[in-house]
Amino acid sequence: MTNFLFVHGAFHGGWCFDKVRPSLEEAGHRVLTPTLTGVGERSHLATLGPVNLETHILDIVNLIKWRDLHDVVLCGHSYGCLVITGVADLLPDRIASLVYLDGPLPEKSGDSLFSLLPNLLSPWAESSATLGGTQVAHWPSKVFGVDEEHQAWADSKLTSHPLACFTQQLSLTGEFRKVPKKLYIYNSKDIGLPSLIPDWYEAQRDLPGSHVYSLDGGHDLMINTAREVADILLKHV
Repeated sequence: MTNFLFVHGAFHGGWCFDKVRPSLEEAGHRVLTPTLTGVGERSHLATLGPVNLETHILDIVNLIKWRDLHDVVLCGHSYGCLVITGVADLLPDRIASLVYLDGPLPEKSGDSLFSLLPNLLSPWAESSATLGGTQVAHWPSKVFGVDEEHQAWADSKLTSHPLACFTQQLSLTGEFRKVPKKLYIYNSKDIGLPSLIPDWYEAQRDLPGSHVYSLDGGHDLMINTAREVADILLKHV
């Protein structure tokens, strides 16, 4: 049995992996899909204190520790790719593989979501100004390329996201590089948003322990192409 631990991206919650879960559980694996502090069903916590990237890294680190998890397949979507890199840097011996699902690839201390994807800085900063400067209002799911049949479901669950998560810089020692296997799954469908992600992921293709896949499913691959994502994950357990 493999421990699959999924970390969602901005504005989402653990719910966004609901369509991937059945295939993995039917194959006999454990699937954990926590929601990070301050979003989703935990959005009420956003006003209780500063919520930033470090908060979210510790959300996942503590889950791994308290649940005594080992040999974890740690999958991050979008913003969640920064979170899983920070987690792996702190707990490299607990992680069997890292799965980057259409998100940025941090490499060093000082990287942040806005430094890696600077095209998001202006619109999200403007959005934050309308919410008191601490939250970023969510975009509708169609902007992420979610198929029309899933949009109403996704839109009912998306929430605002703490701005500090996107501005705070990672502090990395390089320990995350000890994780022996890395999977990179990117979206090849044009959803109208410029993206460096395909080029970043293809640059990893020939590196030891790396496996690169592309899917035509929009940014939210775990919704539009859930079965294909699950099949890729099962191929590498």
